[in-house]
Amino acid sequence: MALTTTDVCVIRLGKGERISSELEAVLDEVNIASVHAFVVTPESPTELHYHDFDEYWLFTEGTTTVTLRLSDGTKKEYEVAPYDLIATPKGVEHGHIPNETVKGFEFVSKIRPGARQGHLQR
Repeated sequence: MALTTTDVCVIRLGKGERISSELEAVLDEVNIASVHAFVVTPESPTELHYHDFDEYWLFTEGTTTVTLRLSDGTKKEYEVAPYDLIATPKGVEHGHIPNETVKGFEFVSKIRPGARQGHLQR
């Protein structure tokens, strides 16, 4: 199953939203040992990239503009604030440009055999 929109990848936890069944259907089990804190500044944005595994960002401080792009080229930007969760299934390009210093927690799914590591570019 492939996503038809990136809208389901932005979950406003602070507003009571939860992961949708459409998104849940394409996500692998989370590797809880991968959870770590991150800090990104406006001077060091995260360029558009993708992974062979699912990646999650839970923002706790600051605001940022997140860009998500599906494999068909559909691209959309989202303004993200504290307590927003970005869930990017494997293959969905993502990156963000902070409006200010942002902090949060990042984690990934369990890595499948043969999955490439790191940031991948198209």
